Amino acid sequence: MPARSVLLAALIATCALTFAAALAGADAPAAPQAKPAAAPQPPQPAQPPVQARPGGPESQTPQSDQTVDVAKGTRLVLSNQAGEVSVRAWDRDAVRVQANHSSRERIDVQTADNTVRVRARTTSGSRGPAGLIDFTITVPRWMPVNLTGTYLAADIQGTSAEVNVETVGGDITLKGGSGAVTLRSIEGEIRVENSSGKVQASTVNDSITIVGVSGDVVTETVNGDVVVANSKASSLEVSTVNGDVRFEGPTADRGTYRITTHNGDIRVSLGARANATVFVRTFGGDFSSDFPVTLPGGMSSRDGNKRFNFTLGAGAARVELQSFQGDIHVAKGALRNREQEREDARGRKREVERRRDWASASIAPLAREAPAPPPGPPVPPVPRAPRPRE
Repeated sequence: MPARSVLLAALIATCALTFAAALAGADAPAAPQAKPAAAPQPPQPAQPPVQARPGGPESQTPQSDQTVDVAKGTRLVLSNQAGEVSVRAWDRDAVRVQANHSSRERIDVQTADNTVRVRARTTSGSRGPAGLIDFTITVPRWMPVNLTGTYLAADIQGTSAEVNVETVGGDITLKGGSGAVTLRSIEGEIRVENSSGKVQASTVNDSITIVGVSGDVVTETVNGDVVVANSKASSLEVSTVNGDVRFEGPTADRGTYRITTHNGDIRVSLGARANATVFVRTFGGDFSSDFPVTLPGGMSSRDGNKRFNFTLGAGAARVELQSFQGDIHVAKGALRNREQEREDARGRKREVERRRDWASASIAPLAREAPAPPPGPPVPPVPRAPRPRE
């Protein structure tokens, strides 16, 4: 074969091999490349907490301030959809209405038929009801107060007249008031101090606290505790479903005091010189008393479905205590608060554990196995008889 033909054949073979290698490299996956290690980041300083300040958007909006003169016998009626109402008393025969609101509302104060009516209205061109408005109202001490709203929180102090508050969602606080005092809420806590007359307080999903009240007291809640302390109630009626009841105060002769709860404990303090007939009914709770009370024959303080009564002093007042799934305790002195009762319970638990540990430590030596007796002399093996030969 001529040399030129050999070189041409070698060139063709080399090109074929190169083309085949190129095709094989295109079909094979590319080898992963190692990523460079990330450089360590310096620790970031902790962000300090943001300090919030009191006050909402209404604190920077226009305010209303109106004062009207009134004569004795006039009452205040306020209707507010949502917001807070603070009522204070002074010795002037005038009503001052201050309000924080947005520019789309205006405050309407009207006097007619011995009534000062305060309500919020939207300005012309605005649609929908008025927004959240906070009121500060100053009234004469003798003026009756009537407040209503949906999301209304009320704080009333200093008045010596009738008070009526009705709200759906909001707390109610009253310091003062006399005559007919009626406070109603659904999703709010109620607290009354230093009122006199007939006090009626009811809520659904919160607690009721009555302090320093004199007169007739009626309270009712569903999911909340009831506390009546330092009060001189001429009659008392307390009812709750899921909550504890605490009553501390003297009883009036011929007064009736009814306390009922379904799933809660009852604690009452009648004083060391109590003068009452006490009726007790419980289905699933225990009974205890600081007074030396002997239960009827065959009945224990821990028995279920107990029904009995006993007399303290002359038994002039009537006290009825009824709980379905809670304990009942009648005390002579001041009642302990919740933290004190929890600490007492923890102390009793520690005492039980201490006595149990002491008993276990005392019985442990007696329960140990007795030492094994010393081994005796070895027993010689018994010789076997020789087997007879065949």
